[in-house]
Amino acid sequence: ADWAYLCKEMATDLEAGADAALAGLDRVRRAVFAAGNARAWMVGSTASTEVLRGELTTLVAGLDQAAPARPRYGDAATIDDRVRGRVPGATPRFVGLVNPSTSSGVFVNSAPGASFADDTDDALLDYLAGNLYTGHGGHSIFMKTWAAGLAYSNGLRPSVSLGRIRYYAERCPELPQTLSFVIGELRRAEVDPALADYAIAEAFSSRVAASYERRAQGIADDLADGVAPDTVRRFRDHLLRLRGRDGLGAELFRRMEGVYGKVLPGYGPASASVADAVYFVIGPDAQLDAWARYLATAEGDDGVLYRLYPRDFWVTAAVK
Repeated sequence: ADWAYLCKEMATDLEAGADAALAGLDRVRRAVFAAGNARAWMVGSTASTEVLRGELTTLVAGLDQAAPARPRYGDAATIDDRVRGRVPGATPRFVGLVNPSTSSGVFVNSAPGASFADDTDDALLDYLAGNLYTGHGGHSIFMKTWAAGLAYSNGLRPSVSLGRIRYYAERCPELPQTLSFVIGELRRAEVDPALADYAIAEAFSSRVAASYERRAQGIADDLADGVAPDTVRRFRDHLLRLRGRDGLGAELFRRMEGVYGKVLPGYGPASASVADAVYFVIGPDAQLDAWARYLATAEGDDGVLYRLYPRDFWVTAAVK
């Protein structure tokens, strides 16, 4: 069926003719080259920027000034529907993309977390709890997993820019082995009040070591994305106020399981209770078989793994 579809799609494209193809490309070009889609930033000496300002203004003025049409996406869960085409009634929560060209596995899990817009103690304490074992400290999940040879790039990563907490690990020799190691390290962790300061420090990232160009781009992107300096300042001031709370370290460790458990199946809350979570792994069938067995044990009846294939991500069209 896939080969038949591809052949029909190619035949349909060829029958359209060059004029229709070029007109379609022009529609895409005009949709992209619109002032509303553009971002521009400039860094340099006062003299240089004054010389270039006119040329930049002319360049932007040459773009379509009309407000670009906002894309409208349907509510249909296309990939879920394709899974249900193979498994009627499926409700995919845990999915694994089959990649037969590798022997290792990859985790790409995420769940809702704190963002710069949050201003409650509860949200910010959860965020700090998520910082206890993030980063590159000797105690961090990244360093311990890497040292054990159970993943290369990896770690627990709260992001206030995205408003999500993520667990990522690649080149895992066996998916359940890597995750079980991570969960074991967290369960064995003893309350260490000093890590409260580590968690606070992780929240204060800075661009000071970056080049002028990167710093300018970061500032421009923040402003365009609505991350205003006052918003960041308010968020960080709140964190500093929490730093003075008695028993902060113990409070963060108390929250840790609930925060990290959202992205580590088998640790903390049941995954079925975590709204808007993503549990996505990649690997060959042998890796996915092992992961399916782990989920059946850790999550019970809710721990069903559904396999995805590259064809599930195709953007298809009606063909003759």
